[in-house]
Amino acid sequence: MDGVLGWAIAVSAVAAAVVAALWTAGAIYYDACGGGRWGRASAAVWAIGVAAALLLWEPVWQPFAALAGVEVAILGWWLRQRPSHDRDWEPAVAVLPRVTRDGDAVTVHPVRDFDYPAPGVVVPRYDTRTYHLSRLVGLDLLVFNWGSRWMCHPALVFDFGPDGRLCVSVEVRYRKGQRYALLPSLYRQQEIIYLAADERDVILRRTLHPPQQAAHLYQLVAPPDEVRAVFLAYADAMNGLLTEPRWYHGVCMNCTTSFYRLPGRRCRPDWRVIANAHLDRALYNAGRLDRTVPFEDLRRSAELTDVANAAPRDGFGDHVRRELERRRRDR
Repeated sequence: MDGVLGWAIAVSAVAAAVVAALWTAGAIYYDACGGGRWGRASAAVWAIGVAAALLLWEPVWQPFAALAGVEVAILGWWLRQRPSHDRDWEPAVAVLPRVTRDGDAVTVHPVRDFDYPAPGVVVPRYDTRTYHLSRLVGLDLLVFNWGSRWMCHPALVFDFGPDGRLCVSVEVRYRKGQRYALLPSLYRQQEIIYLAADERDVILRRTLHPPQQAAHLYQLVAPPDEVRAVFLAYADAMNGLLTEPRWYHGVCMNCTTSFYRLPGRRCRPDWRVIANAHLDRALYNAGRLDRTVPFEDLRRSAELTDVANAAPRDGFGDHVRRELERRRRDR
């Protein structure tokens, strides 16, 4: 029994050392060296040095102790890295939204309302919009998928009735030249933005031109007081980012997990928060989507891509919802 326990401890120690060493190699490559050629060389030297120490250094406990000390020092340095608003941003995420409230009226400025007339062509447009909390009548979920079995991008659309709709999308605040990749998102490489935008902008940016993403639109089942609380929590988060930028993290602080971190959220743990391509099914199982039809039928009737791409600019949101409702009735 003691032999089995000893082997288990040894294997656990080696596994922990390997994981820590690999994470540190990434920190050296991305955060210390900026992902360049010297970063690759430095990370390789680090990995080779750790492997040699674990294999050759005796007594065997000493390299583990030395590695633990070095890891603590590097982690302390890594945690002191600070996000910033002072970057050369991609135009789509260059402007942070701000929310002001005067009684029942909430003003969001600016609201992004870009056009995408051709592949690679972006026409920037911003405006200021005022909504009344008393007119907040519903909440929809947008889900975008680029073919991954595990990952998607969700966004929320708040329906203020006669005041219109506002889409809130939690995204990577890309610096110029950056693109999404999971591994860099685990390090101090990207900030986060709570984007306030017209839903037409958010949808067409992903569906209209290659590489196209599949989009689905669901109506969420939520009581009015909860919808209002979620909107105000997002408004507070937007204003908070103005004074305190935050890092994006591909696992811990992303488009889905950020919702679970909003004040007042009481959500049970679910693996589909991380593997969020299954988020719509999780919400269906939890009774947050229409349960009067089987999930697969609901998902097919929520397919938005072709409908959105053919919709007119004027009355875009009403048009796509009428078309989706007509599709549901026809089925």
